[in-house]
Amino acid sequence: MKVQVGIPSLNDKDRHHGYLASTLKHVDEALEGVEHDVFVTPPTHLASWEGLVERQNAILDKFLRGDCDYLWHVELDVQVPPDSFEKLCGLDVDVACGYVRRHSGDGLICGFLDENMRVWYLPYNAVRGNVLCGWVMAGTSCVLIKRRVFEDGVRFRYDPHVTPDILFMFDVQRRGFVAKVHGGVLCGHLPEWPLPLSCKLEGYS
Repeated sequence: MKVQVGIPSLNDKDRHHGYLASTLKHVDEALEGVEHDVFVTPPTHLASWEGLVERQNAILDKFLRGDCDYLWHVELDVQVPPDSFEKLCGLDVDVACGYVRRHSGDGLICGFLDENMRVWYLPYNAVRGNVLCGWVMAGTSCVLIKRRVFEDGVRFRYDPHVTPDILFMFDVQRRGFVAKVHGGVLCGHLPEWPLPLSCKLEGYS
C-alpha cells in the first residue's frame, strides 16, 4: 500500500502557510511505517474557493500520474491525530473522512447531505465514537480517498454558490461510491483548536 498526501497551499504569505510544519509533523506521525509521498502545492493566484479547487486538482493530477493506492487530502490548517490513518484506512471504503470543529467553535463540520446539497450538521455527541454512513459530509479537512474514485472521473469543482467540500462529497456519493465518517478522528483545526484542545470536547454539543 502506498499513500499520496496532498496539502493545498493557497498563499505563501497567509497565516495558513505558517502551520505547514505542524501539519507535516502530524501527518508523518500518523503514517509511520506506511510508504507515502507528500505533495504541498505551490501557491495560487486565484482567490478563495476557486483557488482551493485549482490546487486540489493539481494534487489530483499528480496523484493520477503516480502509482499510489490512496490520496490523503489534508488541509493546511489541520492536525491529524496519530491513529487517524489507521482508523480511516480500517473503514475500507472509497472515501473515509475525519472531521474538525469550526474555527468559531460553533459546532462541527460534520453531518449528512440531502439531494439538494443541504447539510444537516450533527452535534458532537452524535458523532463521537460512531461511524457515520449514508450521504455524509465532513468537509475535506482530512479525507482518505481510494484511487478508483478518481479513475472514474471524479474531480474537485468550483461553483460560486456551493462550497467545494459539499460539491465533492455530493459528486462522489451520487456516483455510487461509499463514504463514511470515523467519529474517532477528530482533527485539530488551527489556530483556535490545536489537537490536544480539540479532543477535549466531553459534553460538547
